Amino acid sequence: MTVVRPDPQVRRSIAKAAHADTNMCWTCATCDSECPVNHATNRMHPRKIAWMANLGLLDELLNFSEIWYCITCKRCEQTCPTLVKPYTLIAYLREEAARRGKIPRDRLLLYRDFISRFQRVRWHTVEQCLHGAPEPLSEKIWREWLDTPVARSTGIIHLKELAAKSQKLISAAKDAGIAACFTCSECSCDCPLTFERSVFDPQWIFRMANFGLYDELLNSPVIWLCIECGRCTEACSQLVKGHTFIPSLRQLAVDMGFVDPGFIFRLYEASKPIYRRYIEEIDRILGLPG
Repeated sequence: MTVVRPDPQVRRSIAKAAHADTNMCWTCATCDSECPVNHATNRMHPRKIAWMANLGLLDELLNFSEIWYCITCKRCEQTCPTLVKPYTLIAYLREEAARRGKIPRDRLLLYRDFISRFQRVRWHTVEQCLHGAPEPLSEKIWREWLDTPVARSTGIIHLKELAAKSQKLISAAKDAGIAACFTCSECSCDCPLTFERSVFDPQWIFRMANFGLYDELLNSPVIWLCIECGRCTEACSQLVKGHTFIPSLRQLAVDMGFVDPGFIFRLYEASKPIYRRYIEEIDRILGLPG
C-alpha cells in the first residue's frame, strides 16, 4: 500500500498559481457526474484532480494522463456547488507540464493536431445520428473520419426573412442579441473547437441566423457540437450571447421536428465509443500513466 503524505507547502503553491479554489472541494463528485468524458468512459475525474492538488501532489499531477483528457467544456465549474474551478486547475497543470518539459514539444503538437481532427469525428457522429442509427465505430471508420476533412459548404446564400419564421426563433435570436454580430471573429478565435471552420465555427452559426437561414441551421450537425463552455459570450465585444443561443437552436430543432425523438439518445450512446477511442489515442500520443 502506498502512503500519501500531504505537502502543505506544495498545496499552497498550487493554490496561489492556479486560482482554482480547490480548498473548497468537499469531494461531492458533482463535477464527475457532469463531465461528458467521464460519462462515456469513467476515466476522467475532476474531483480526483482537485483532491490531489489539495494533497500537494504536484509531481504526480504533472505526469497524470487525466489532465489531458479534459475537453475544456467547463461543466465542472458551472455545476460545482462550492465554486471550485477544476478546469482552471487543469489548464494550469497543462501549462506547468509543458513548461517543465514533462511532455516533449513534438508530442504536444501531435496532441493539438489530434484534438483538431477529433472534431471531425464528432461531426460525422452527429451527422449519422441525424439520419438514423449510426454504424459501429470500427477502426477503419475512426481513421477515415480523423483523416478526412469535412467538406465546406459552397452553395450561394440567399437572404431569407426572419419574420417568416416562428416566434420562438425570433425570440431566441433577440434574447441572444444575434443582430449585434458584425462577424469580427472574436467568438471563433476564442472557441476551443474552432480548428477547421467547415467543422465548427460559432461565427458561421450567428451569421446564418442573421441571414434567416434557420432551416439550414436546424438541420445541421454543427449546432450539436458546441460544448457550451461560454467562451464565445465572454469574448464578444458586442455582447452576443452565443452560449444561450446555440442550446436554444437545439431545443427548437427538437420542438419543430427537425430531429426525431430518438436522436438525443442515439447521440448520447454514439458518444461513448468515440470518447473511449479519444482517450486511447491521447494515451498513445503522450505515453503517460493513467
